[in-house]
Amino acid sequence: MSNDIKRVAIYSTAQRVTHWLIAGGTTFLLLSAWLVQHSDVNAIVWLDWHIMIGQALSLVLAYRVYLLSVPGSGHWRLLIPTREQRHIVLQTLKFYASLGRLPCPDWYAFNPVWQPLYLVVIIVMILTTITGYLTGNLLFLSNFSMPELHAFFARIILYFTLAHLAFSILHDIKGSGAQISAMLNGYKYFQIKQVEKPQHENAVSLDSLLKK
Repeated sequence: MSNDIKRVAIYSTAQRVTHWLIAGGTTFLLLSAWLVQHSDVNAIVWLDWHIMIGQALSLVLAYRVYLLSVPGSGHWRLLIPTREQRHIVLQTLKFYASLGRLPCPDWYAFNPVWQPLYLVVIIVMILTTITGYLTGNLLFLSNFSMPELHAFFARIILYFTLAHLAFSILHDIKGSGAQISAMLNGYKYFQIKQVEKPQHENAVSLDSLLKK
């Protein structure tokens, strides 16, 4: 048994750029919202920046939603686990439960355990954006105001961001696919196992028998 390591292009430039723009913009929005509510800062200035970055981020999010319809690793179909990926889901859950002591399985683009969560988070980000635009209006949905709904959806994004960061680091340390660097340069590493046929001294080939 021999292993051959293949370096495969997975994530497109557009997908990687939007990922990091969303990551950076989301981090700033969460931090600025916390500062406005819990710190002695100029709330008006930070709120202005919060609104401007949020508006810019909405354009990036719109482009990321567009990429869901483009063929490739960013397509929405890759965010839905297939029947063939069920064994990878089970192995990944065991990897999490063991805190990285058990082997980390590999996959093509997205982690099968997190695939549906990515799709849910994109929907939550859209809802967060919509409620953000409507925050200044006296609108209510099921007795919840737009600021309350905006804060609720933002809290979901915060929890997802922290979990995503923690598990990404765990995968990069314990795995072999270079998860974090793949989102930087677009390439992942795959170990291709090749089975070598044993050679016996007394083995006779079929061709030699036919020549007799």
